[in-house]
Amino acid sequence: MNSSNFTVAITCLICSPVTLASHMASTSLSTNSSSSISTESAVPLQAGAWSIGVRYEEQQFDRLSDDSLLNLADADPDADLHSVESVKTTLFNISYGINENFSLSLSLPFVERNDIRAPHFHEEDNEFEIEQEGDSSGIGDTKLHGLWRFTQGDNHSTSLIFGISAPTGKDDDTSPEGELYEQEFQPGSGSWDPFVGVAHSRGLGRVGLDASTTYNFVSKGSQETNLGDWMTYNVGLSYLLNSNPELNWRVVVEANGLWRDELNQNGEKERNAGGHWLNIAPGIVAGRDNWSVFVNVAFPVVNEPGGNQDEQDYRIQIGFQFGL
Repeated sequence: MNSSNFTVAITCLICSPVTLASHMASTSLSTNSSSSISTESAVPLQAGAWSIGVRYEEQQFDRLSDDSLLNLADADPDADLHSVESVKTTLFNISYGINENFSLSLSLPFVERNDIRAPHFHEEDNEFEIEQEGDSSGIGDTKLHGLWRFTQGDNHSTSLIFGISAPTGKDDDTSPEGELYEQEFQPGSGSWDPFVGVAHSRGLGRVGLDASTTYNFVSKGSQETNLGDWMTYNVGLSYLLNSNPELNWRVVVEANGLWRDELNQNGEKERNAGGHWLNIAPGIVAGRDNWSVFVNVAFPVVNEPGGNQDEQDYRIQIGFQFGL
């Protein structure tokens, strides 16, 4: 397996697990061969080849202050308000090449949300107070997805992406006080969510280009909650710095976009949910014949959470992929 083809495509998307608003876990699809890091590749694994990988992603947020949360709660007592310091996801992936044009992948995440805060009304004081609700963590939903290449040329491929997210994740996590977390803070969704998309990859000498988009159809899950449909769109541009067979280095710049619909609980839409985000993510990949490692850092250029939510501060990803 050529190392110029074998780098990591795991976006942080996708997802791997799905949560609410700007506090999303990774929305990535963990796959096999790409010149990018967080953009889905259109190039399947070789027939009979296996690939395993691990990726760690951490999202930090520009949080709403306690005073802001209390003021918002006083202005709208029925609003669902909350703040989270960070979301951390460790994603495990395995892929197999069925034939030269079709690969199957399975991914399983572990998701952690740190320092959840929310205003709660205390009747004895007749006012809102900020409560520290602790950390939520556990196994997230499993994703099974296929990559079918339907067009191929000398230096380009176009593929169909399709699959489903299965409700294998923990959906009954509780706070230190024993209170059940709202569904948006659970590691798992409790819903079966199919998705479909398309990817295109092109090689131009030392330059690689990947582009992909997927749409996720979210159904009602635990706690009578639909977390909202979501769509990703990504473009990645890479440049091979050297062609040393012992170790190749590749620099990557990507644009990773995410749109998410509002949450719906018991038939009512939540105003402080959903949104649109677009990140620019520079990174670097090192690899050889059958393995690669990567790191990138993403910064938002579009940061538009719906309603009153924390804004994204930055995201970092590190990981490796190994071929058998």
